[in-house]
Amino acid sequence: MMNILQLCIYSNLWLPGHQIISYDLHIGKDIFSLPQDSGKNFDLVCAAPPCDQYTKANAPNWQKSPGHFNKITAHCINICLSTAHFWFLEQPPGRIESFFPILKQYRIITWRSQITNKEHVIYGNFICFQAHYKRYSGQKPISNKSKLQREAWQPDFIKFIESNLNNY
Repeated sequence: MMNILQLCIYSNLWLPGHQIISYDLHIGKDIFSLPQDSGKNFDLVCAAPPCDQYTKANAPNWQKSPGHFNKITAHCINICLSTAHFWFLEQPPGRIESFFPILKQYRIITWRSQITNKEHVIYGNFICFQAHYKRYSGQKPISNKSKLQREAWQPDFIKFIESNLNNY
């Protein structure tokens, strides 16, 4: 059983038996209410700061300097780095590293979902491996769901992280 802190994540798809504490405005908990060193009390800290101003899919709407997004992301990074155990931060491919160059040294993998056919860049302090597979391998991407449902982490992503953490 792991004690998990989720930042900017409203879904809970972890296998039963874990103690999950989530901070996300969708559930009425602001991450700024957490001190920066709060990660030290958890076995795993996972973060998915809002990607609107970082993902290349939203490039036409990028702000030159996305101040509020940067504050949220910086707070997530500081909490992640304060943990004594494992952490990861997830973002779609884009420009987050240009605002937070420290993330380059923690980049683990570009993970590809078999359910949504989306790519996720994973930063963290552990090693991840993903078997190669053909993208768009006969599965249709999830398109009849709301934006909130499409952006929620899918069970295959949670299973991927858990299987990699089990190697430690």
